[in-house]
Amino acid sequence: MRTYMAMPPEIVNQGWKVQIGCQTDNIGNANELRRAPVVHERFPIDSDMMQVWNLWGGLLYLIAPPKTQVEGVEVIIQGAVPAPYYKTGVTTPADWAVLRTAPSPWAEMEFENIILTVHSDVVRGLDRPDLVAALWDDIMRGIADLAAIPAKFPRKERFVADVQISHGFMHAGYPIMIQSSSAPDLMNPAAARSSGLWGAIHELGHNQQRGVWEFPSHTTECTCNLWSVYVHEEVLGVKRDQAHPNMTLAKRQSRAEGYAKGGRNLASWDMWVALETYMQLQDQFGWDAFKKVFAAYHTMQNVPNDNKGKMNLYAETFSLTVERNLAPFFKAWGWPIEPATEEKLSNLPVWNDHPMAQYG
Repeated sequence: MRTYMAMPPEIVNQGWKVQIGCQTDNIGNANELRRAPVVHERFPIDSDMMQVWNLWGGLLYLIAPPKTQVEGVEVIIQGAVPAPYYKTGVTTPADWAVLRTAPSPWAEMEFENIILTVHSDVVRGLDRPDLVAALWDDIMRGIADLAAIPAKFPRKERFVADVQISHGFMHAGYPIMIQSSSAPDLMNPAAARSSGLWGAIHELGHNQQRGVWEFPSHTTECTCNLWSVYVHEEVLGVKRDQAHPNMTLAKRQSRAEGYAKGGRNLASWDMWVALETYMQLQDQFGWDAFKKVFAAYHTMQNVPNDNKGKMNLYAETFSLTVERNLAPFFKAWGWPIEPATEEKLSNLPVWNDHPMAQYG
């Protein structure tokens, strides 16, 4: 289908684009293809009357250049098909009763801080989109709370479902990509509040990771799970050991003990093992300590870019935040804590009875 779009002069030749299709993952490197490698198209807005099309169809978007301020402009579209669409505070129950039956195969649900793009079949039977909105408003506020950032995101996060994605079962980014089979989980508030949504929140956690307190590759698949645990326990009311099978106390203790007895070697300090370091801090000092530490990093200058320097700075920052000398704790985890860091913390009371002390 060819679609005509009449563009307001304010956005012509200003770096704007039209995009058709929400699945922007290029899967050309996959061994087996379940869809064409590229199924979206982009067109620069260089004329006040444009004709656009995409072999695969798809939802229509305007892509604004960075730091753009435009208000009150209208784009007139001719030759397009309505899509199921819900927007918090705009779409009424009466609107939704009609919109959810719209013929487009793709639907969008736009909430306070997140937009979910799924196959229309997933939402056609959705009677209470307001409950889904409430779920995601709660989740996104939880994401912001732990990150110590304003509750309103400058750019809404996005999830897009697809039959095949470029990496993993889900992957972070803008948008976060998920398998189509996972899409119904995003629309099920009752299930989310009883058994959780670990994978989706894990990816939102990835989008909050910051290089200043990340130690790749050790923490790449670890610190994102701080958000998984926090949101499950503090927002959804799902205990950590119920939210993921790897978070049972027995498994946590087994990983810590195995790591200690294996020589406290940083080469094996990653993912679930590394998460235990942070969980032990959380057990002792609570989530507020993490919020204060993340907040401290927002304004920190001259952060080292090597892991050793960053790990020493983290040990120092966390220690000063909780007013305890945590150098022995981090050393017990095999962190390369330098004498200068120990000296800086020497006037604070030492955390001697930390969980790793029992392993000698």
